Amino acid sequence: MEKSSRVIAVVALCVAVVGLTLGFAAFSNTLTIESSANVKPDASTFNVDFSSSESALETNPVTAVTEPGELTTGPATISNVGSPTISGLSVEFTEPGQKATYTFYARNEGEYTAFLKSINYANVASGNSPRKCTATDGATDSLVQAACEDITLSVKVGSESAVTGTNASITGHTLNKDASEKIVVEIEYAADGTRADGEFSVEFGDVSLTYSSVD
Repeated sequence: MEKSSRVIAVVALCVAVVGLTLGFAAFSNTLTIESSANVKPDASTFNVDFSSSESALETNPVTAVTEPGELTTGPATISNVGSPTISGLSVEFTEPGQKATYTFYARNEGEYTAFLKSINYANVASGNSPRKCTATDGATDSLVQAACEDITLSVKVGSESAVTGTNASITGHTLNKDASEKIVVEIEYAADGTRADGEFSVEFGDVSLTYSSVD
């Protein structure tokens, strides 16, 4: 009923203008309707989250697949409260040639197509590089720092990838509404990597995936 009322009011206005023009031909009368509209999408409807499932939004802990053999790893925890984060990735290496692989998904839960724009490695909180190695139990620091260069954290999102110390700027990478794409995170100690003479710890900076509503 509301839509019909609008149509009738417009028709009545047109008839009145035509009648005025015919009755007073010596005069002209112009009616101008100025209008404009702005579209301001609600930012909350643009939403890419982390998921442990490809087919639905789930936040179950994710365990790593290790090779060769079983290694001690930490379960990765997903949180989509506020800025989506994955935390708890860890592995204990015993020698070069070992690797731990975690698999997650980025899921577009919003109303807009999302475009992956970049993969960025931040520096560790206590240093000025994206990776920091600290010798423990009397290990020789020079050997530890050499071995440190052979331990990497790589991230692959679909066909796009980046590794420790590099940042990837991306175009043409689309994630449609209600779709998911695989994220593979690998922590690897290179097979030909340097061996240290004692234990040491490795700390990586945060890795951020930036999605945008425009490419």
